[in-house]
Amino acid sequence: MTDLAAIATELYELLPTEFTAARNDRAKGETGELAKDVKALPKPSAAAWATNLLARERPDEVAQLFALGDSLRDAQDGLDRATLTKLGSQRRALVAALAKQAASLATEAGHPVNAAALVDIERTLQAGMSDAAAAAAVTSGRLVRALSGDGLEAVDLDEAVAGPLPEARARKKQKAPVKKGPTQKQLDAAEAAVAAARKAAKETERFAREAGSAKESLTLEREELREQLADVEGELADATRAADAADRKRTTAERALEKAERDRAKLVE
Repeated sequence: MTDLAAIATELYELLPTEFTAARNDRAKGETGELAKDVKALPKPSAAAWATNLLARERPDEVAQLFALGDSLRDAQDGLDRATLTKLGSQRRALVAALAKQAASLATEAGHPVNAAALVDIERTLQAGMSDAAAAAAVTSGRLVRALSGDGLEAVDLDEAVAGPLPEARARKKQKAPVKKGPTQKQLDAAEAAVAAARKAAKETERFAREAGSAKESLTLEREELREQLADVEGELADATRAADAADRKRTTAERALEKAERDRAKLVE
């Protein structure tokens, strides 16, 4: 028997424009409480839909991002402020790169997202890095809304996932030994963060080149359309003047005809 989570997973793979009709049709095919639950499934926000798409299409990259979050949380106690600041910057670069991948996938799917949704995707991925339960919610592919978290408190997942909340991915937590310098594990985490950030920088550069090329192409196309529009507007102005002149001549001719008919009538009388 198909459960709500499985149905939601299938429905949330659809484009947002297809969701409502597909959900209603699916609800009609179920019975009892399941039919009611399916009917009540909310349409995902643009950011949630794009994040679900990223989780499906780039599962390895998303898993690596959240694993890196685990490592950084384990390592942060033994690292100095300057190193933590550097790692935080690198982590943000990686999150931004993955968010842009989500936006790119959304565009390829025929449903591009706007700048506000891109910010929400970044916040959602950041929340997943800071909280294991949030990470499980993201990887479920059933997000309904964007997530937000600062790493200090548990991420609010209330009504954030369609169907039951997925079980958080288990991970081992170990206390770092008491010592002045960082442990090997902490150094490894730092190296992983640097490697991830380097990869993110390359991805970001590629996206920037593609966006720049698209912008240049669209700018040229816009200029061509403007020139065409100017030509059409000129032709329209000429046609409007000609039509006005024709209307005036028609009015003059109609008045002359009316006068001629009146003059004829007087002669007949």
